[in-house]
Amino acid sequence: MEWNEFLKTANNLIERLKLVESKEFNDHLDLKLDLYYFIYDCIEPKIITCSNEVFQVLGYKAEYFSLEHLFDIIHPQDKEIFMKHEHLALDFCLSLPIEQQKHYKIIHDYRLRHANSEYIRIMQQTAAYEISDKAVLKTIVQHMDVSNIKTSDIPELHFIGSNGFPSYYNIQSKADINIQSSLKFTKREIQIIKLLDEAKTSEEIANELFISIHTVRTHRKNILQKTGCENTIDLLKIVKNLKMI
Repeated sequence: MEWNEFLKTANNLIERLKLVESKEFNDHLDLKLDLYYFIYDCIEPKIITCSNEVFQVLGYKAEYFSLEHLFDIIHPQDKEIFMKHEHLALDFCLSLPIEQQKHYKIIHDYRLRHANSEYIRIMQQTAAYEISDKAVLKTIVQHMDVSNIKTSDIPELHFIGSNGFPSYYNIQSKADINIQSSLKFTKREIQIIKLLDEAKTSEEIANELFISIHTVRTHRKNILQKTGCENTIDLLKIVKNLKMI
């Protein structure tokens, strides 16, 4: 693909994403939030082209928005976690066969400095844009202002799969991916976990599911062993973080 052809197709993609209200990235959101896109060259590395909406979101002109500028405006307290998330995302992508990488979207959030010197929280979503038979050559990156909708100040990292590929949530280390890959609950265990989340006792669960209290206690013991938890509170934290209930 020649340079002029690539820039043309990149700009066309950006226009198409705007026309469909970014459904490729945000089919789970009905909100119309401020956002912009840029194409990132994974080989150079550098930002090739950026949509003009960056001015609306951050107050900077698109032609001056570079990789160096992006890193410079990350909140000082977020730079370390930003780099940690980027390295975890890279390790995850490199662990996948190249044909699977196009089925994943990498999501994490952090704060960026607006041109008016105030900080806003953006959610970054990254997807493969151009792939060779050996590597991802370019990605398309979306930055969305989520300052008014994210209640937690804690940055999160998620690997979202499509077309039947599994998703991984709240990744903090490589071990989290392995745990989520191997963590499987039976239909009955999911039922019991949901009832535990409703603060039901073992006796109440037994009555509701028409099983013996001994069976409930056995299931609860097995569930704790699977997750490595010592109590129900820790168990519920894990399954909620993994969005399993």
